[in-house]
Amino acid sequence: MWIQSLFSYFKQAVFTLLGISFIMFSLTMLSTDDLAKQLITGSEDIIVSQEQIDAVKKELGLDRPFLVQYGSWLFHAVQGDFGFSYMAKKPVIDKILECLPATLFLSAVSLSMMLVIAVPLGILSAFKSNRFYDYLIRSISFLGISIPGFWVGLMLLWFFGLRLGWFPVVSSTVRLDTVILPALTLAVNMSAKYTRQVRSAVLEELGQDYVIGAKARGMSNFYILWKEVLPNALLPLLTIFALSAGSLLGGAAVAEIVFGWPGLGKLAVNAIEYRDFQLLQGVVIWIASIYMLINICVDLSYSHLDPRLKKKEHSHG
Repeated sequence: MWIQSLFSYFKQAVFTLLGISFIMFSLTMLSTDDLAKQLITGSEDIIVSQEQIDAVKKELGLDRPFLVQYGSWLFHAVQGDFGFSYMAKKPVIDKILECLPATLFLSAVSLSMMLVIAVPLGILSAFKSNRFYDYLIRSISFLGISIPGFWVGLMLLWFFGLRLGWFPVVSSTVRLDTVILPALTLAVNMSAKYTRQVRSAVLEELGQDYVIGAKARGMSNFYILWKEVLPNALLPLLTIFALSAGSLLGGAAVAEIVFGWPGLGKLAVNAIEYRDFQLLQGVVIWIASIYMLINICVDLSYSHLDPRLKKKEHSHG
């Protein structure tokens, strides 16, 4: 049963990636003349002769029919060859792998901060429902959702970087002191959303009959929380956590641009700016692939975390 589920998810992921790659390739190849001019001059505003444009298009295969170009790109992409980045002067896959450690580090620190902030606040808000602490936490979380991420980043940069001098203002190196501010910027917005979700999930479980029965038997709130409530509230929270992880692993463009963090988000923005279509295609496929992989892992983990799904699998088996 587990093997069948994995194969089914794999087929869905393949078809989804094919669709995404086709749409992405279509959008990046809308104007091959502009792409050729960008490759020649680095700018679309400089006048270039049509002969030069045609020569570059022929060299890159941009003069071939669209489906032939897509088929050729797809054939090489499945082998790990996403072309050559003229902006980075190296193969696309090498540039992505070069930026990947920074993205992984930023994602890990951001998610850790989010959990440390959101889970205790969400639990406290649920246990103090419709009381002072609940109203306070909900107001702060609403404010955190409303404030734009770039503004949070600029304020953190101004206060902790310029005023107090605790952290570097901008640094292209991946270190613990340089990751704190961009990670905190991302964690603020994610924590605001996750806190509300934790509160909702825990509050729903607190109203269940098994919690009422546990209280009647004299069990402590601490025991009820850790042994009864949180395991049952885990499933809906796991999905949200996975989506947050997927968005971070795909690159957090705003925070990375504000702090000059050398991750995949900043790389994608630079690829768009310089019209480096092959690099952009590679980054998009990475983002789509990581989302597919995370979704598959979450779906497969459901059967192990939810006893009801285990029973269904055994009964079907």
